Amino acid sequence: MKWLPRLLITTLLSVSVVVTLSLLPQLENGSNSAVFRSVKAQPVSEANIVDVMSKLQLHLRIRKVEVTHAIVSVDLISSPSSEKDEIVQDMYEIPRALFSRSTNINQVLVRVLDSGKSNTGNGTALLLATDARREKWLPSENVIPTRGIEEMEQYLQSHFRVTYTTRWRERFEIKS
Repeated sequence: MKWLPRLLITTLLSVSVVVTLSLLPQLENGSNSAVFRSVKAQPVSEANIVDVMSKLQLHLRIRKVEVTHAIVSVDLISSPSSEKDEIVQDMYEIPRALFSRSTNINQVLVRVLDSGKSNTGNGTALLLATDARREKWLPSENVIPTRGIEEMEQYLQSHFRVTYTTRWRERFEIKS
């Protein structure tokens, strides 16, 4: 007869743990905890572009960001020590993140400027530029966890308009 009280106590404890765990999300600010909330795309504007851009893990420094209606323009600064891999990753990541996290951005313009010596007086020269449009972006490819640099560069060239300057070719192309 000793097994019946033990079974009842174990059952009551189990039920109380289940009920407590099921009520836990409601105790956390009405289910507003980040664990229980999915990330949804929101409109990007001048007011929140800093928050959106600060969440990106970029290798290059941001020189300027501008939001004009449905277009975001980003200027990045490349140092002489910047590698081709870092530049290509940033050129891939910026449109991917802006298109997936926003509802109103239809075009992303990214320019990479070289901070090394230039013929212009301002100390920067254009390395490459990308014109990314939402209709060319494939949301299904957004979940690919890792890509090689060659794959990212191929994706950029096949889906977006990429313009390479002679300065880019001089700096990163293999010389024979």
